[in-house]
Amino acid sequence: MKERTIIKAQFLQHVRNELDAKNKHNRKSIERIASSYGITDKSEVKEYTELAIVLKARSISLSSLTVEEKYWSIVELYKSQVNISHRTSQSILLQQYSTPAPISFLAGIFTNANQNVSVFEPSAGNGLLTIAANPSRVIVNEIDELRRSNLADQGYRQVLNQDATNPFKGFEKKFDAVITNPPFGLLDREVKYETFTIEVLDHLMALRALDCMKDNGKAAIIIGGHTRYDKKGRIQKGKNRFFFNYLFSRYNVVDVIPIDGSKLYSRQGTSFDTRLMLIDGRKSQPSGAAPLR
Repeated sequence: MKERTIIKAQFLQHVRNELDAKNKHNRKSIERIASSYGITDKSEVKEYTELAIVLKARSISLSSLTVEEKYWSIVELYKSQVNISHRTSQSILLQQYSTPAPISFLAGIFTNANQNVSVFEPSAGNGLLTIAANPSRVIVNEIDELRRSNLADQGYRQVLNQDATNPFKGFEKKFDAVITNPPFGLLDREVKYETFTIEVLDHLMALRALDCMKDNGKAAIIIGGHTRYDKKGRIQKGKNRFFFNYLFSRYNVVDVIPIDGSKLYSRQGTSFDTRLMLIDGRKSQPSGAAPLR
């Protein structure tokens, strides 16, 4: 076990050195480097490579640079990173897609995760969305064993192993900042949130995450798809309207930003369109609904 830990650390440092040198790599060249350390499992290669990116991005984020300088340095890192395109039956089952580092950094800045606040990431993957924060102030959750072991090496305050579709008991309204990019997909059965019907996995996990945000907390949450509207300017009838009507009636939604997956997610191994939801606190009383277009 100790030898395995040393090999992993050596590979991570090698990848970080390649990132520092801005050397271009593809999946095959990274797999060759990994093989030279005896790492041949493609899932391990993919997850360890992403972990190296997380560690490098966090080192930039926690440096003495200005926020703008940090952002552009992380953009350069993103441009130089290998396209993490390997997909396994496990990652397909869990619909695992990681957030691009520049978006992760901005999400952290919006939620003040870079300040002395408590942070929660309930579907953390390898930790990319937490790069703006000091890990000692962050509680993360992840059900994938390999990714969870990568989280355990990063000095987080706590690493959980819970199904994030269930309530996080004891964590209700506990965190100043909530950041998450839940896996995309449909639920096996619909779930009632008060009188609202939730049918989509990422919608449910987003709401479970928001349950953990303080009343005056902030959240940045990524969900799948782009919002579509009917002829009257309303969100199209169905699962998206249910979700956004609940969201806008309970929370102060600052913005819902559409993200072009083909441009911003391609290096993470997918091209799904997504939406970044920015939330600044909880309403004292439910009111309103999703706005017209």
